[in-house]
Amino acid sequence: MQTTTSAVSAMTLFRIKNRLLGALMPEKVARDTARLFLTPRLFPLKEWEKEAEKKCRRHTFGDGLSAARWGAGIRRILLVHGWESRATQMYGIASALVENGFEVIAIDAPLHGHSGGVKSNPVTFAEAIATAVNELGPFDGTVGHSMGAAAIAFAMDMGADPGRCVCIAAPSCMYLVLKAFSRHIGLSEKCTTRFLRHVETEVGKPSRELNVGSIFAKLKPEVLLIHARNDQEVPYCSLEQIKQSYPDLLTYSPTDLGHQRIVRDTTVSSLISDFMKSGHMTENFRQQATSHRALLAKRLQTKLPKQSRIS
Repeated sequence: MQTTTSAVSAMTLFRIKNRLLGALMPEKVARDTARLFLTPRLFPLKEWEKEAEKKCRRHTFGDGLSAARWGAGIRRILLVHGWESRATQMYGIASALVENGFEVIAIDAPLHGHSGGVKSNPVTFAEAIATAVNELGPFDGTVGHSMGAAAIAFAMDMGADPGRCVCIAAPSCMYLVLKAFSRHIGLSEKCTTRFLRHVETEVGKPSRELNVGSIFAKLKPEVLLIHARNDQEVPYCSLEQIKQSYPDLLTYSPTDLGHQRIVRDTTVSSLISDFMKSGHMTENFRQQATSHRALLAKRLQTKLPKQSRIS
């Protein structure tokens, strides 16, 4: 409780500082915030990740990028982790796919895991996917989590063919992510406008164009969206927004797996394996998904949550 209270107090102070300094030096605060947002932190390997690393074969591809390979099946699946994550954190999904006869290649995105790079952002994630498809593919399917899930769509928009797509906890639009981040850390509207400009300059693309649902609607891939209803990092309304743009996809929404635990859940891993093998879900999952689609359709008949509610 004390740790939680301390963390809340630290964030409150951080917001106050941003609000005050933003009024005096909006350009500097916006620039520093963009640098903060685009700089991934590196965390030590967990014990189970160390075991996953021992079991993989490492490959270098692209310009100093690294990929972990498990299994030796005829069919091949690409895995893409999220922001501040790495290939080994996708091992729960990888092991289930290997048990079902797939070869699995999980990349470390630029400046993540074993990969080098100059910068990291949604576009460089997508470029890494496109490079992996060209050099390590072809792939029968691609599974991405969070930023990695959105990057699958962005890579498709660049011309890459990822095969069947499973997007876990995907943000619907990067513009909404940036707006939510600026609100979370207490930026004023003046600072937020500058912050968006700095990030878009670094990324090289307007954030509104990095829209997963719009890209799917244009390219019409085979997609399974998986999103926990209690996700606190990428809220569940992101799934609804993608679904509204591209209704012709499958969805599965567990109630209580949050944002991180969902990639280690055995039921989710089993569902992904089924989808990659057949392009559809088993009857058990289909019954759950049918119930979910009815609920989702009912919610979509009402006004969607405001985009600014994404946090």
